[in-house]
Amino acid sequence: MKWALLVSSVPLSLRGEQIVFSEVMYHPPAGGYEFIEVQNLTATPFDIAEWRLRGGADFDFPEFVSGTETFLKAFERIVICETDPATFRTAYGLPNAVRVFGPWTGMLANSGERISLKDKNGVVRCEMRYDDDFPWPVSADGAGHSLVLADTSRAIDDYRVWRASASASPTPGTGEPAAAEEPFSNPEVNLSAGIPFVEYADQWDFN
Repeated sequence: MKWALLVSSVPLSLRGEQIVFSEVMYHPPAGGYEFIEVQNLTATPFDIAEWRLRGGADFDFPEFVSGTETFLKAFERIVICETDPATFRTAYGLPNAVRVFGPWTGMLANSGERISLKDKNGVVRCEMRYDDDFPWPVSADGAGHSLVLADTSRAIDDYRVWRASASASPTPGTGEPAAAEEPFSNPEVNLSAGIPFVEYADQWDFN
């Protein structure tokens, strides 16, 4: 008897980018603002002077100036938004350490579209096409959630590396908070039972 194994899945691309879109709010609820978070995944700073965001929303980064103002720093996240930076910062409670750029012109399509970020020479630095229909997360379409990049080791232009934000409170400029650790009872020692000994080889964890 012969056996055959058939695999019908399409593999994820192993190509990873250095610069990525790491969070996208394309259909915010009332009172919110559209934004795109850009993240540097490397320890190398990038000169982003005159880089261009293109799609339904267009934004041109400013020309080069001295210092680090036009550099995307190592592992930094920046935000591009539809309104002025001060208004956006207040709306989302962003600290001054998070750089916000805007406003852009146009608006992101609620039905989905392709967006790209190109450098001043026209080279595509990152690109993706999102959608508001399954298999994309439908809760990102007006329910308050954003699209969050869940796997930075693969090409971002694939719905399988994206998920909806864990809550309806997006986190532009920062990663989503980690889940709370499992709670444990108070480890107080009952000295009435005698003085405990601590063995040198005991394993301890920082709390």
